[in-house]
Amino acid sequence: MVVDKLNNISKYIPPEIFTKIKDFLSKLTSLTPDGYYPIEGDKIFVRVMAYSVREKEECMIEAHNKYIDIQSTLTGAEGIDIFVRRDLKTETAYNIEEDVEFYAPGNAIPYVNVENHPGYFTMIFPEEAHRPMQITKSYSSSNPIKKFVIKVDTSYYEQL
Repeated sequence: MVVDKLNNISKYIPPEIFTKIKDFLSKLTSLTPDGYYPIEGDKIFVRVMAYSVREKEECMIEAHNKYIDIQSTLTGAEGIDIFVRRDLKTETAYNIEEDVEFYAPGNAIPYVNVENHPGYFTMIFPEEAHRPMQITKSYSSSNPIKKFVIKVDTSYYEQL
C-alpha cells in the first residue's frame, strides 16, 4: 500500500504508462461523469463514481487479483481500511470477470486506516484487501463523494 500526494504519483507508476495516466488525470474534474474510461484497453482504465460514505460495518472488504487500485477522491473524503489479504476468510469467491473477491468482516483488524482527500491517493496491491466507502472523522456528510479508481494491470509491475 502507498499513500501519497497525487503530485508524486510518477514515483509509483512505471514510466512507460505514466504519461497516459497523467494525460487522463489532467482532464479529470469533479464534473467528469460517472463511468468507465479506458486509457490502454483493459490493461489500464479508470472508473469514476459518486456515492455516499457510510459506517464501517456497512462496507464490504474486497481484493483484486488482476489490477492494482489507485484510489482518490475529487470531492469529499472517504476512509479505507487495509488488510493483509491472506488473513481474511472468503465470503464470496473470486469473480474473474469482475476481478473481485469479498471477505467476511468477522473480527478482521485492518493494519492501517487511511483517509482519501482530494489531491491524495491510496495505491492498493493484490496481496492487500481493502474496505472503502467509510465515513471519516473529517467527512461524515450525507452529500456523495466523487471518486476515481485507476486500475493498472499487475503485469506492468512484474517487469520492475
